[in-house]
Amino acid sequence: MHNKPSLRYAVLILNRPISQEEAFMKNFWEKATLRITVDGGALRWDQFLTRLPEEISNKMKIPDLITGDFDSITEETLQKYKKKGCKVVHTPDQDYTDFTKALKELNNHCQEHTIEVDNVIAIGQASGRLDQILGNIQTLYLAEKQHLLHPETKLYLMSGDSLSWLLEPGNHIISIPEETRKHNRAWCSLVPIGETCHSVTTSGLMWNLDNQSLKFGELVSTSNAFDGSDTVKIKCSHTILWSMKVPSLTGE
Repeated sequence: MHNKPSLRYAVLILNRPISQEEAFMKNFWEKATLRITVDGGALRWDQFLTRLPEEISNKMKIPDLITGDFDSITEETLQKYKKKGCKVVHTPDQDYTDFTKALKELNNHCQEHTIEVDNVIAIGQASGRLDQILGNIQTLYLAEKQHLLHPETKLYLMSGDSLSWLLEPGNHIISIPEETRKHNRAWCSLVPIGETCHSVTTSGLMWNLDNQSLKFGELVSTSNAFDGSDTVKIKCSHTILWSMKVPSLTGE
């Protein structure tokens, strides 16, 4: 399986500061098939727009959907985007995070409007509250286990200059951007979440694994790096979390 970005994607803005480079974010948002802000993520997006020149921010596309239990968004911001014509969906269920519920609403929206997306990219931050970081990882797993999205749609989590996604059991080929290969501090990681991954074999890493087991309390492959190859190949027996640095996301 090749993990390469597609032109058909949805972007979700979670309730964390947007640290990505401005030019990247403008282009990324405008070219998305669907644009969704999740609760306080609407406020974060509004704050991002205020950093842009007014003639540019006024031309930016509005969110297609604003979802959440609305305990983080201000009433002023919510009403502002309602007046602009944004669809607003209140999701008060406290058994799931706003991120998880937003994926359900995204899928409903796609089915209702016959929209197809190949990738969903959620923009957040892997810093701050550890429980929220783990909650975001939990959502990655729920999307797979509970089929929250179309079976062919892949979910990614973008945090600062890193990109994370799940690798299901099987063989994977990941294309490594040249900027990442040449960056002297580019890192990557393979982390088992919730269960042991009994067998992992890799190529293209600085410290490759050869039919090794990954398990908390034993070996976990964090702070790994790349050997300069165009691709990284991974074969895993169980689902693992792959993360990697993409320097251009923050303009490095």
